[in-house]
Amino acid sequence: MTPPVSLAGVTFTYPGAERAALSDLSLDLEAGEIVALAGAAGAGASTLLLVATGLAPRLVGGTLTGSRTIGARRCGIVFARPWTQLTGLCSTVRDEVAFGPASYGAPREAVLEAAARALEQLGIAHLAARDPSHLSGGELQRVVVAATLALEPDLLALDDPAAELDPDAADALYAMLPALARAGTTILIATPDLDRAASVATRALALERGRIVRDGAPAMVLT
Repeated sequence: MTPPVSLAGVTFTYPGAERAALSDLSLDLEAGEIVALAGAAGAGASTLLLVATGLAPRLVGGTLTGSRTIGARRCGIVFARPWTQLTGLCSTVRDEVAFGPASYGAPREAVLEAAARALEQLGIAHLAARDPSHLSGGELQRVVVAATLALEPDLLALDDPAAELDPDAADALYAMLPALARAGTTILIATPDLDRAASVATRALALERGRIVRDGAPAMVLT
């Protein structure tokens, strides 16, 4: 079986950058892993999410060399600033969450079921009829996560996903990740919130200047 993501000797450089954001990086991810990425600003964690999901260089530009195989059927990514991920086309939270599966041409019943399930998972079913543009940052963050889950991705990449959440909402977000992993979703988390990441991760990577310098058990890597 093809792994969700396999990188071999990958180097990626953003347009106009003098230094590579990822350098000769190799990584194989397995289905159902929760992998936490740690590193100082500029270490390459966010870039690794873009490369692993296929967004770099396709959407952000730049140059990628080495070998990359993405076996995941669907990839989803959540960024720290939720307002950048709204479609701008939906007047209700329900429609925003349903937009992804609908765009894939899924039957209406399946679209509605996927949206309802994702809203329940994030604890925001009560927001279904609200206008997304009138929500708080924390509410909007959960809407974006729900919209991504409604796609039923095989690979879920989270870039500081709790940045806009209060502590209780952040705890709830991380607490639901193991169930997704048990169902076969591979999860990549880049976050400075290492305590929460360590509580759910099955593997951790430490990055420095675009290279993986440690790879192993979260208790060892994230200390």
